[in-house]
Amino acid sequence: MYEPISSRPQADDRDNHTLPSWIYNDERFFQLEKEEIFSRSWHIACHVSEIANPGDYITLKFLGERVAVARLADGSISAFHNTCRHRAHQVITGERGTCKRVHVCPYHGWTYNQDGGIRAIPGGSEEDVKQVGHGLLPVDHEVFMGFVWIRLKSEGPSVAERLAGYAELLAAYRIDEMVPNDDLSVEEHPVDWKNMMDNYLEGYHVAVGHPGLNKMVEGGYDVEADGANGVSFATHLLKDHPAGGPDEFAYLSIRASAEHLPGDHGRRWSYLSLFPNVNIGLQPDSIDYFIFYPLGPGRAVFRTASFSLPSASPEVQAARVAAGRVWSQVQEEDNELTESVQRGFEGSAYPFGYLSPRETGVRAFRDWIRQRLPIAREEQRPSHHLVRLG
Repeated sequence: MYEPISSRPQADDRDNHTLPSWIYNDERFFQLEKEEIFSRSWHIACHVSEIANPGDYITLKFLGERVAVARLADGSISAFHNTCRHRAHQVITGERGTCKRVHVCPYHGWTYNQDGGIRAIPGGSEEDVKQVGHGLLPVDHEVFMGFVWIRLKSEGPSVAERLAGYAELLAAYRIDEMVPNDDLSVEEHPVDWKNMMDNYLEGYHVAVGHPGLNKMVEGGYDVEADGANGVSFATHLLKDHPAGGPDEFAYLSIRASAEHLPGDHGRRWSYLSLFPNVNIGLQPDSIDYFIFYPLGPGRAVFRTASFSLPSASPEVQAARVAAGRVWSQVQEEDNELTESVQRGFEGSAYPFGYLSPRETGVRAFRDWIRQRLPIAREEQRPSHHLVRLG
């Protein structure tokens, strides 16, 4: 399954250019990304454990949209726009909670069922209620791998279809049985989301950029990319003896049991990416997601959360804490690296770069972006009136 990186055929051996630097800080290109990429892509809304009981809900905001995800009385899940059909007020104002019966808009009191369907209109007739139809507009959603995924436009394959090649491995981690380890972390960074993805999709920089993590790794990274489905999978084997600094040494010393995982995955850290912006880190003792949401050209929100099985042994819990400290250091290092790269994009010395053969995931991501926005093939910033789809 994991061929040496050097032996893998590339998407186009004659084309080693990166994406051009201008698309990492261009307002017109950002608007195209929102319409042509993010509105059509799947996004993680929450883990199923976060809405475990009937009436539980969470709300989120991204790219100017307000969305709610709720667990219904029959145990099913509903997702809908959190915007009143009357005058566009936000209906559910809290980030999370439990709705016993109905949601009431705080502006004029329009009332909606748990699934967003219209229940009542103050001063309105039954005919008025019928005219509103469904009520709060539905949002396409899917439950896969223990997460509730949403997308604004119902186009293209499901998450399960895109990740079909990894379904068996993912099932072994029992992510659907996990619970959050801590609160969701949301941080804003002066970095374009594509810059963050480029960094996450390759292990080429680990030897230099992450010296602590590198001391834990046995050999290099194995990477494979499925460009058709917008998926990248990277993995590396951990050393079978303690090494590195205090945190790395502590993690490798614990050796928590991972008998539920196939093959040598009990000694592997792996990284699954679903384009455009969802990344899932798979450790024997826990999993993390890393999601990069654009705020504007050159600005993004880094959203991350960690999950583990509730029945985790003391050894597994200790391993998770040690891994968390390792990842905290890695993230600090990545922040410095990507912020320096972002500043480089804004100068005149870097219209584009040259990919290494060891950057399989970055190459696949580049091709995925180009396919959806052909203007990304232009290596110089075009006149604004030319920034369109093709």
